[in-house]
Amino acid sequence: MSSGSENMSNPFFSVVIPTYNRAAFIKKTVTSVLEQTFQDFEVLIIDDGSEDESKEVVTSIDDPRVRYFAKMNEERAVARNTGTDRSRGRYVTFLDSDDLLYPVHLDNAFQMIAEHQQPAWFHLGYEFVSGDSNSRSVAGSSGIANDKLIDGNFLSCRGVFLRRDVAHGNPFNPDRQLSGTEDYELWLRLASRFPLYCDERISSAIVQHDLRSVINADRAQLEKRIELLEKYLNADEEFQKVYSVRIPEFRANNRVYIALHLALGKKRIAAIGHLLRALGHSPVALRNRAFYGTLKRLFV
Repeated sequence: MSSGSENMSNPFFSVVIPTYNRAAFIKKTVTSVLEQTFQDFEVLIIDDGSEDESKEVVTSIDDPRVRYFAKMNEERAVARNTGTDRSRGRYVTFLDSDDLLYPVHLDNAFQMIAEHQQPAWFHLGYEFVSGDSNSRSVAGSSGIANDKLIDGNFLSCRGVFLRRDVAHGNPFNPDRQLSGTEDYELWLRLASRFPLYCDERISSAIVQHDLRSVINADRAQLEKRIELLEKYLNADEEFQKVYSVRIPEFRANNRVYIALHLALGKKRIAAIGHLLRALGHSPVALRNRAFYGTLKRLFV
C-alpha cells in the first residue's frame, strides 16, 4: 500500500512515546517510526522527568513530525495520557522508548482500519527481540479476541491502536501503584465496550534488556497491582456485565500471573501460595500454560 500524504495539522496516526532515562535507546526507537512506509503520522515524545540526556538526543532529530514535551515524573499512564491529550491523529498508538516498529507497522494498521471500517480499537502482532538478536514471535490472536483477553494480557502497547474519540474518552488509569498493569486494566475496559480486532502479522518488537527485567519483581508491589486491577474493574459496570460469568477465571489467572513472576524471582513459597489461591478461585487455572511454566521454574 502506498503511503499517506503528510498533514502536520491532521495526521492519520499519532505515535505517543513516553520515556524516562532512555537516552541510549530512544533515537533508534524514533528512527524506526520515521522509516515507516506509511508516512502520514506525528510522533509525540513525552519525557516523564528524565535525568539523563534524553532531551538532547530527541531534540537533535531533525524532523518536523517529532514533537517533544517535558513533564515531571508521574509514571507511564500519565505520560501516555499527556500524549493522547496533545495528539492530533485519527488513531493513537503507544510505543515504549526502547522498542522498535518495523517499516510496515503503520501500513498494516491502515489496512486494518480500512478492512474493519474504522474500528474503535485493534491490535497488531509483535515479537520479542533479545540482545543477541534471537527473537520469539508472539501470536497474540486473530479475528475478534474479546473472550481471550480475560485469560491474560497478550496485547502490547505498541500493537494497540485507538480511534481518536476512544483514546480521549478512555484514558489510562493514573494510579501509580497500578503501574505495570495499567495497560491491562484499560484493555479490559475497552474490551467490555468494543470489539477487539487482532491481526497476527508481526510488525513491531519488544527489545529485551536488563533495565526492563521482571526477574526481581517486588512481591508487595506485584500483589498490590493485581489487587488494584481487580478493584478498579470490579467498580466498572460494563466489565461486570460483560465478564461476570468469567470473573472467577480472571481472578485465578491473575494469581497464576503473580506466581510466575515470583517464581522468576526465586520466591518459591510465595509462588506456591498463589498457585493454590488460583485453584481456589477456579480449576480453570489448570488450563493456563503459565501455571505449568511456574511449576517448571519451581521444581525442575
